Amino acid sequence: MSWQQMTISLPDKLYYKIGEVAEVVGVKTSVLRFWESEFSFLKPEKSTSGQRLYTKNEVDLVLLVKRMLYDDKYTLEGVKKRINSKGRFINTDDLEHAIINQDREKGVLKEIRQELIELRALL
Repeated sequence: MSWQQMTISLPDKLYYKIGEVAEVVGVKTSVLRFWESEFSFLKPEKSTSGQRLYTKNEVDLVLLVKRMLYDDKYTLEGVKKRINSKGRFINTDDLEHAIINQDREKGVLKEIRQELIELRALL
């Protein structure tokens, strides 16, 4: 079953308090707060009283993180590499493509740096 096929029983509302999310997901609130500090894509809004308020999308992300960490045995870094800062899942092909592009860009930057060093030597 993919993470997108997981269903949870949440009341139909705009925001869910951290305690509700923790209960549905099956982790402690302290775990959710820790994940917020680790993953840039988990940033629930806060009420005027400081209560964390999660959207349905954020609850889905929490479920995905839990599955990746507990079931699929990803590390924290592994999760960070598979979910971008906007909370979008990066598939393996996209990840490989990004790594290839990053390597190519590094090569171009090295060439530019070398050319600049040579130009500076001419001055």
